[in-house]
Amino acid sequence: MNYTDEINQEVKKQVSRRWFFEQCGVGVGAMALGHLLASAGLAADGADNPLAPKKPHHAPRAKNVIFLFMAGAPSHLEMFDYKPQLAKFNGTLPPAELLKGYRSAFINPNSKLLGPKFKFAKYGKSGAELSELLPYTAEVVDDISIVKSMVTDAFNHAPGQILMNTGSQQFGRPSMGAWVTYGLGSESKDLPAFVVFSSGKKGPSGGNSCWGSGFLPTVYQGVQFRSSGEPV
Repeated sequence: MNYTDEINQEVKKQVSRRWFFEQCGVGVGAMALGHLLASAGLAADGADNPLAPKKPHHAPRAKNVIFLFMAGAPSHLEMFDYKPQLAKFNGTLPPAELLKGYRSAFINPNSKLLGPKFKFAKYGKSGAELSELLPYTAEVVDDISIVKSMVTDAFNHAPGQILMNTGSQQFGRPSMGAWVTYGLGSESKDLPAFVVFSSGKKGPSGGNSCWGSGFLPTVYQGVQFRSSGEPV
């Protein structure tokens, strides 16, 4: 046994568990009390927990948000956005003034208009027009809201997906999930507040930006689960 071992044994004899609590009991108790008060929201306001719910100007009604982004779904023109004029002029060349000054890699002077290929009908008290592709949605059409006022100049997959999830085609903006997490917070500090389920082998063309935190702290970004095997 060397000199260091002798010192360690002597310290263990002197510094017992009872001695520790006699000397540090007040400090440990204060730490525990501070944690309990902070968890109960009774301590002073601060940035102790970034996932704590924020205080809005009105009481929030939502507790959770499930956002389904189905990349590769049928066109809105084939589901719920009926265009009578597009159907009327199907197969014809668009008016020259319509494309004047417009440049696109997918449109040439011989490109023709393409109308809907499925039948549409009105459903429910609202009279919403849905295609024959959505028979079950037609049964509950009065219980959902269909937004048809959104427009975009993004025609490629990746920029369009980033725009849909962040509101901008450029990188660096927080995703919808990040903003929801920032506002609603989380009831648990031990579980992710924002999780992502992605189908397919490659995921969306927009990549991780679709659930990223952008310029917000990284604590608000989504935690992606694997589609098979261990989830995380």
